[in-house]
Amino acid sequence: MEKIKCDTEAVDSSIKSIFSERGDLDFAEQLWCKMKCVSSYQELIACFTLVLESRECGEIQPWIHHGSGSLLSKLIQQSYHGKMEAVSLTGITPVQMLLEIGLDKMKKDYVSFFIGQELATLTSLDCFISTSVDLQEQVHCVQKLHHMLEIMVSCTVLLQFKHESLFPWTQICIKYYRENPLDEKHVFQLPVSSALVKKFCQDSHPEVWKVDISSGHGPKEVKTTWQVSTNPPVEHMMSNNTGLLSDSTVNAGIEEKMYFITVVKCSQVHFR
Repeated sequence: MEKIKCDTEAVDSSIKSIFSERGDLDFAEQLWCKMKCVSSYQELIACFTLVLESRECGEIQPWIHHGSGSLLSKLIQQSYHGKMEAVSLTGITPVQMLLEIGLDKMKKDYVSFFIGQELATLTSLDCFISTSVDLQEQVHCVQKLHHMLEIMVSCTVLLQFKHESLFPWTQICIKYYRENPLDEKHVFQLPVSSALVKKFCQDSHPEVWKVDISSGHGPKEVKTTWQVSTNPPVEHMMSNNTGLLSDSTVNAGIEEKMYFITVVKCSQVHFR
């Protein structure tokens, strides 16, 4: 459990550092960084009122990224031409405005990461950053982007995988989420070469090892599965050492760990 906690903290820390690196925040994004901590509805209204009145009077000269879709960004862009639409800061409007600038900020953060790391193009991410869908769908899109980010950062921080592996994995994740709803329990099938994980396997001490070996094609295909575990399938195996494998055959020079054969399958053989 302690190892899992440390790994989780390492991934979280890396994600936080990624989001602190951008230096091109526009006015609305900087405003989100301040306003995300407002403690009341009244404070929210007061903040937006101050911003809109200050802009209308020319006291501030904010700049906004091209393509920003929030209501606040549109109002500021309108003010560049000398006219700003009147907005009533009542009901859920202030909350929606805050949510919109937050979503805009997070979308740009994720896009900056994937493009900056050369893992995706803006075109491939366009469906996740669209402002033509409702706010609920935009929230789901941001959640998808975050899930993909977690996968990539986990592979980088924990497994030390490089760009040549991360790029095709990103494309697999993007393709899945372009066609499917958010599913954080989905198991992505990501291709990994044996050479890539050799060092990881040598330095790890897993509780369970499983290997699938396939040969032949079509009706002649044979698939064999072996699984070994540090836990015996039945208690009496502890006493007579039946079916034990030594970890020293794989990692010589380390403390010996014993494995029990728990699963053996072959598609051409029926065990009784």
